[in-house]
Amino acid sequence: MLKKILIISAYVLLAGVLIAYFYFSTVITEKKKMGELCRSIKVVVLDSAEIGFISREEIAEVIVDNGIRPGESKLRHINNYQLELVLNKKTAVKKSEVSYSRDGILKVDIIQRKPVLRLETENGGFYMDESAYIFPLIKSFAPFVPVVSGEIPLGIAPGYHGYIKKNQDWANSLRDLGVYILNNDSWNTLVEQIYVDEKGLLSFIPRDGNFEVVFGNIEKIDYKFRKLYAFYKDILPNVGPDMYRSVNLQFDNQIVCKKNKKTDKNLEI
Repeated sequence: MLKKILIISAYVLLAGVLIAYFYFSTVITEKKKMGELCRSIKVVVLDSAEIGFISREEIAEVIVDNGIRPGESKLRHINNYQLELVLNKKTAVKKSEVSYSRDGILKVDIIQRKPVLRLETENGGFYMDESAYIFPLIKSFAPFVPVVSGEIPLGIAPGYHGYIKKNQDWANSLRDLGVYILNNDSWNTLVEQIYVDEKGLLSFIPRDGNFEVVFGNIEKIDYKFRKLYAFYKDILPNVGPDMYRSVNLQFDNQIVCKKNKKTDKNLEI
């Protein structure tokens, strides 16, 4: 019995020694790593194939401007969180993630903001992204997204970047429209320019048509586009693109089409 107890005690002691060894070796390794120099900076813009607002060189320059220099700065002096805050202040950066490898490489992953609309206002041009975040146009990249102009009721100040505080519900509805168009290849191709009137009502002229689509309030987005699809599928092939000057989607259970002056009376279906 005593022998058995001694054997068990020996195993427990050995296990304790091994656990302590691995713990302290990990701590020592981490301390050693933190004492190492930042040997290089590796920036990866994860969505660079789709969006081109930001370059790796630009991000690397921001990092160096904040006092982090390869071959000089120690990893333990780099505050990952603070660096992420600095990078996230760049208007086209949606998210940054900073880490470092065992061999002293500072790794920075960047995700850019994805615009769904371009807003042309009296105070300049802006993009609106998938979260309704607003930021000024950037010369280095011009994505193909619908352009919204006219009486945009958002009161965007020159150079503004951030979320809209005035008329926020309207801004979010406009964002929903932009996301819907972006996610549908057909509508993304057809809807190029959206006009907002003094009442905040929307209309647009399709890229392939000579008629105005009266969209009205930003509501029932899917329903209205299904009605527009029915117009393209069932009516337009029979009358051609020049028959109507406007197609009104505002009313429930009907499409109101106004004919050009050279044609006959209007049509309600």
